[in-house]
Amino acid sequence: MKFNNQPTEPLISPGKNHSRRPLYLLIAGILIAVLAASLGAVFFFWMGQPGRPGNKPVPKGELGKGPWHTDGAQILDANGQPVRIAGVNWFGFETNSFVVHGLWTRNYQDMLKQMKSLGYNTVRLPYSNQLFDPNSKPTSIDYSKNPDLRGLQGLQLMDKIVDYATHIGLRVILDQHRPDANGQSALWYTNAYPETRWISDWQMLANHYKNNSLVIGADLHNEPRAPACWGCGNQALDWQLAAERAGNAILTTNPNWLIFVEGVDCYGPGGSTQGNGTDCYWWGGNLEGVKDHPVQLNVPGRLVYSVHDYPASLYEQSWFTAASYPQNLTSVWDKYWGYVKKSGIAPVWVGEFGTKLTTEKDKQWFSSLINYLGTGASGFNWTFWCWNPDSGDTGGILQDDWVTVNQPKQDQLKAILFPLGGASTVQTTQQSAAPATTATSTIAVKQGALRLDYYNQNPNAISNQIQPALRLTNTGSDPISLSNVTIRYWYTADSSQEQEIACDYATVNCNTIRSQIVKAAQARPGADVYLEIGFTGGSLAAGAATEIKLRVHRSDWSNYDQSNDYSFVPGVSNYEPAQKIGVYIGDRLVSGSEPA
Repeated sequence: MKFNNQPTEPLISPGKNHSRRPLYLLIAGILIAVLAASLGAVFFFWMGQPGRPGNKPVPKGELGKGPWHTDGAQILDANGQPVRIAGVNWFGFETNSFVVHGLWTRNYQDMLKQMKSLGYNTVRLPYSNQLFDPNSKPTSIDYSKNPDLRGLQGLQLMDKIVDYATHIGLRVILDQHRPDANGQSALWYTNAYPETRWISDWQMLANHYKNNSLVIGADLHNEPRAPACWGCGNQALDWQLAAERAGNAILTTNPNWLIFVEGVDCYGPGGSTQGNGTDCYWWGGNLEGVKDHPVQLNVPGRLVYSVHDYPASLYEQSWFTAASYPQNLTSVWDKYWGYVKKSGIAPVWVGEFGTKLTTEKDKQWFSSLINYLGTGASGFNWTFWCWNPDSGDTGGILQDDWVTVNQPKQDQLKAILFPLGGASTVQTTQQSAAPATTATSTIAVKQGALRLDYYNQNPNAISNQIQPALRLTNTGSDPISLSNVTIRYWYTADSSQEQEIACDYATVNCNTIRSQIVKAAQARPGADVYLEIGFTGGSLAAGAATEIKLRVHRSDWSNYDQSNDYSFVPGVSNYEPAQKIGVYIGDRLVSGSEPA
């Protein structure tokens, strides 16, 4: 079965030693250890008392620090914290322009900063092996907008994109999209670019970027399909075996990379690609063979399986015409690729999915898939196809002017974003707190100089993370010192499990944000704890605003039920006045409210 799924083709051509020690040292060491343990016990007792300095959040390290590895179906950072790929594809290096698209109209750094500002944490960069040939000269770059790219080509240009992306905190996945720049290839090699070249280029890239921990891995080949097979045993066609050869070669060069292995399209008995019992799916999207023929790598904790998924507007697959559509999609995804993650075999990354959202059927597919992917670190990993508006089948996050965001797409993707780079904090002790000193304890003093707006970064009531986005504005005529300003977000803990806080973004820098989880002196309607946010110093000028984006999760990543939380307002996807989050100057409530 052949599917016409080539979303990277532009709609139009762009404008172009061990030693022995004396016995007395051993005795002295024992005495010192005993003394230290005794003092430590006293110190621990004092520090553990309510109100002591020990009741402060303990830094756990930056969320997303590399290199990354896997454990079961979860990707973890270098500190063992669960992380999630939530990004976007930016194509062009794989085409005959030999550079990411859009540089004929915009600066590359500006576009990367825009990706980051929209909440994406990863960019997938497709390339062709032909990119690294001496004669592969870039076209379609406006050097007046990108002066530092003049005279560069191939790996030099890729370095510019990768270096700036990682400089601003984006992770990068490299994707061998095709051997040559002329079109998609079912196999990972051609006569002009044999398997030896495929592997040697991967080893070159793995070595070249081995000291950049934000380049996280290799998507070995884009959309393998028949005659490529999975588990058939034919060395020239068996994609599972080829992925093992390339993956192990890469890990010999750089053992820290994740190896992303896409599926095939058709899988049947003995790895067949046709005949009775053969199931066919999207190119690169069929992982049925993993159950009996898993990829085996020499370095554990490095394998991530990948799939691509698309709507009916690209090809009218049989499940799109079923009477049970779109309710049948969950079972379809479970069958072809979702089971790999749900069974704990390995993480799954949906490396491509996209749509123009012009038909009702496509809209149903998109919302269903976003819901299936789930929220928080435990959800499926993903990179949306694509950033570029010049993808003929799907369009992009950007509209045709290469500046304006396609808001209907972005609004839905917000629910599954997963910002990285903020400082993660373990809340070791929860303290009691008295109500704010106002006349009623529920109504704000009408000062009017501070206004707080809020939206849900994660609007799902049942979720493993609480994600408020906050914007504090000084509406007065004088600057306000921030050192005495605090914000309280009220919710129910639902569990005695330890909770952690991560600051993903702050206008004033996350290092200047103080946060803690405080247990209320007594439970209130819709709240028994609150997230308290403050500032280490600084001031807010008249008319100025400052943003803070935080995440709270349990140490075991179990779900919260936010439906009865005082401060949680469902369906708020853009900033609105925060009626149920308190803003305080000292102990004085000056904006919003708190539960009675």
